[in-house]
Amino acid sequence: MMSHLAKLTITQVKRQSALSPQEARRTKLIIKLEEQLKLAEAQAKGERYLVIKPSWSRDADGNRVRVQRERQVRPWWWQEGEGVAMLVRYGARSLELHKGKRAVSIPNAALLPGAIHTLIAAVRAGELDAAMDAAITETKRKSGKG
Repeated sequence: MMSHLAKLTITQVKRQSALSPQEARRTKLIIKLEEQLKLAEAQAKGERYLVIKPSWSRDADGNRVRVQRERQVRPWWWQEGEGVAMLVRYGARSLELHKGKRAVSIPNAALLPGAIHTLIAAVRAGELDAAMDAAITETKRKSGKG
């Protein structure tokens, strides 16, 4: 008689317990960039992009109840002449993408989603790690925590 476990391939694998701080920062920025991508695509179609988030509120009897609220997503770009300029934000700070330069210039609004895809690829490749570290250091310095 054949055992059920004999049908499976058994290996010893160490499960990754948590993301490193660098990976967590990249993931956070990618999520925000993907949100900006969805906003840009919705605006290109003439639609409104909404994010629904769970929140707490009080009902008529004063009991705490879970409700769904809309969260406004503000664009990181603006019209500049014929084209579009875009910042990359990490928290409340815009990242310095190149020495002394923080904005990405895009020739026209139709190319905005492609530029955001490129930025996401750059974050995945670790190209913005130094800029994120600098923004975090600056925030800690200004708040007196670093």
